[in-house]
Amino acid sequence: MILAPLRLPTIKPGSGLNTVVIEELERQRFALQTRDVLAVASKVASLCERRIARLDEVVVSERAERLAKRWRMNEQLTQLVLEEADEVLGGVKGFLLTIRDGVLTANSGVDLKNSPIGTATLWPKNPDKSARELRRSLEARYHKRLGVLIVDSRVTPLRLGTIGLAIGASGFLPVKDDRGKPDLYGRRVRVTQTNIIDDLASSAHLLMGEVNERIGVVIIRNAPIRLDNKATSRRARLSRRRCLISSNLSAPINRS
Repeated sequence: MILAPLRLPTIKPGSGLNTVVIEELERQRFALQTRDVLAVASKVASLCERRIARLDEVVVSERAERLAKRWRMNEQLTQLVLEEADEVLGGVKGFLLTIRDGVLTANSGVDLKNSPIGTATLWPKNPDKSARELRRSLEARYHKRLGVLIVDSRVTPLRLGTIGLAIGASGFLPVKDDRGKPDLYGRRVRVTQTNIIDDLASSAHLLMGEVNERIGVVIIRNAPIRLDNKATSRRARLSRRRCLISSNLSAPINRS
């Protein structure tokens, strides 16, 4: 598998995402091939969609004030997190643990880092739609069948540091189903499925970085994907009831 990073200029809010990506591909004379996957940083998509909030315009609720005080957070940031979250599960200093659109994430994806001064950047309103529209634009221009990911970062339980998360996807199946296949000793696999989109998002995230790298797009070539124009990231989601982690978040701990 080959990963090729594309360094982007500073994105102006309201820029066309397809224009930004196409201009950089052509400036760097990068020729796309069928089955290439373009991983796009979520902040790039968010800036293009004007998903930015000015902190001095945020009206803070009493609930946001209480949570901000408890978890030592900026009050305006806390309010934005509450507005974006489907559910708030808890917190630590500086962060709330939230569920946003079926994804367990910190602060509902709201982030001050790499956002224009005095603002916070939100996730794209519909990341799957953002991925689909970019893919269709690129396929129409280059006459290749492609995949697109919208990539953000996340933390993993009991592990230090961030890894990649695909919050949106289009063009290929997000999960590889290994159930029923034999293992090394001939036993049939019962439950294992491979999360392709998050694995690819993590590989791209490693190159994108978290500070001033400016790697807004990573092209992934020779990835083990199956093209599917109708597939989205939703196929990789798991209900709270079936999730090993989230189904136990409020369960009592047996200390015996």
